[in-house]
Amino acid sequence: MKITRITTSNFLGARAVDIELRKPVALIAGKNGAGKSSVQEAVRMALTGEPVRVSLKKDYGALLSEGADAGFADIMTDQSKYSVVLPGGKGVHCEAAALPYVLDAQRFARMDDNERRTFLFGLMGIKLDSASVTQRMLDKGLDSKKIEQIAPFLRGGFDAAQKEAAAKARDAKAAWKTVTGGETWGKDKAASWQPAAVACTAADAEKALIDIRRVIAADEADIGKLQQEIGAAKSEIARRQSAESRRMELHARAEQIGRIQARLDHDTAELADWEKKVEETRARAGGKPNPKAPGEYLLRGLAAVTDEFVAIANDKYFGQFDEALLNRASTHLAEYKRLHGWPHGSKPAEPDPEAITDLPKHEQARDLMKRAVANAQRDLEAAKAAKAEYDRILAEHGTALPDVAGLEKTLREITQRRDQYREEERQTMDNARIAAGRDKQIADAAKHHADVMALTDIAGALAPDGIPAELLTKALDPINEHLRLSAANAEWEPVQINADMTITYGVRDYALVSESEKWRADAMIAEAVSFLSGLRLLVLDRFDVLDLKGREDLMYWIDGMAADGDIDTTLIFGTLKALPAISFDNIGAHWIEGGAAGQMKEAA
Repeated sequence: MKITRITTSNFLGARAVDIELRKPVALIAGKNGAGKSSVQEAVRMALTGEPVRVSLKKDYGALLSEGADAGFADIMTDQSKYSVVLPGGKGVHCEAAALPYVLDAQRFARMDDNERRTFLFGLMGIKLDSASVTQRMLDKGLDSKKIEQIAPFLRGGFDAAQKEAAAKARDAKAAWKTVTGGETWGKDKAASWQPAAVACTAADAEKALIDIRRVIAADEADIGKLQQEIGAAKSEIARRQSAESRRMELHARAEQIGRIQARLDHDTAELADWEKKVEETRARAGGKPNPKAPGEYLLRGLAAVTDEFVAIANDKYFGQFDEALLNRASTHLAEYKRLHGWPHGSKPAEPDPEAITDLPKHEQARDLMKRAVANAQRDLEAAKAAKAEYDRILAEHGTALPDVAGLEKTLREITQRRDQYREEERQTMDNARIAAGRDKQIADAAKHHADVMALTDIAGALAPDGIPAELLTKALDPINEHLRLSAANAEWEPVQINADMTITYGVRDYALVSESEKWRADAMIAEAVSFLSGLRLLVLDRFDVLDLKGREDLMYWIDGMAADGDIDTTLIFGTLKALPAISFDNIGAHWIEGGAAGQMKEAA
């Protein structure tokens, strides 16, 4: 930025300043209270809008020269005109971020470590956004899932994200301690930690369970089969015992076969006699039908007439009264009588009244014998069945009964073995649970250890000596290299900005050097900022803190940069007794007195 003219009116002590800058470097000198600092502050406020001696806009009126109602500061540059109007504070300002640091050389030294670091990142265009830092962590091979957890905290800066990662790492250590039963986490210890050994592994226990359960299943099947066999055997024994208890009863009934057979023979013979007697009595009874079987005699008489009567005389109709059948038989009999006379050519005898009277009795006696014969036949069949059952029981009596005791012994043995395997199964299941729990404990501990390591690595990457240091190195290398060249050109002690953001001048810390050494360090840092930002503008106040040799070194250094085109404008302010003679081609001198300088002073 090249300043071509500085104009102020009633701005603090700079009541009337109008300086045209014809050379890159302007030395603005005067006695104490002449208004030098006021010009410097006017330039600063016009370019940035930032006041120096007040902080609130309502106090801008205090920046007016005594007795003035209004004032202004105008700065003409090769880019634009910048200004500020008092007491309102309106104006046009430059937005360059590095501008305040080249207008106030001591500003960088006044910042704390974080502010310096942030400023340098911005100066060098180093991205500190969450996405850029996240990508750097990913490029380092850090755990992506853990990075996702920490990334939101990057909005609060490296320090906030680093503290969050460290806190989560502590939580993971606490979780590891809980899982391990109170062990204290250690990097080497946790990497190989395992709980006490157990009887077997979970895989071995599961394999053993398969074999044990196979045996138990087989025993269960055998037990079920044996229980069925024992039940069947007991049922058979009970049946045999029941049959044996009936054997004597069956024997008694079987022994009656002979008597029953004799009775049957007797009753059968007597039945035959009664049937003959009934036939004879019926014959003697003649044509008078039996009232109990009115069609019987007629049917028997007609049996020889035609084949039809043979069918009529079938047992299906015997002893039954069928009027239609009787009518048909009478018709045939009448026809037979007309053609041949009475059957067999003779007239039947007259019915015997006594036979007619005895026939029902004889029939009753015959029927009674029929029932007796049927009963005897039934009793004979029952006795024969009893003998057959008796013979079967007697045949079984000699065969061995089922060995229930042996079956029950086998059942007890298999059941005992089954129960032993069940106990073994329970113990193996316990071992499996213990082994699985141990495996889970190992896995959980390993997970928490991995979390600790991943989060610790992330915390380390976000720590000042991690990614911030890498980025800082990227930012510091160019500025420190420029500072080294500046020190060599000015023939001053080298100034350096360290990774921890401390500033050293020569071999000592900035805070420990003299006022003039601090001024040299501030001047070189401000110039480096000016060069690296591309502003090429530098404002240095109170150069009179330097001794004559220091001032000479300053002039040579500034003049050389102007000659090389490394700087467009440099404003140097200092208290002097008189305007010095300047022999440098690129440096012009301007005297300020009583708040007036340049053309306004000449006009006055």
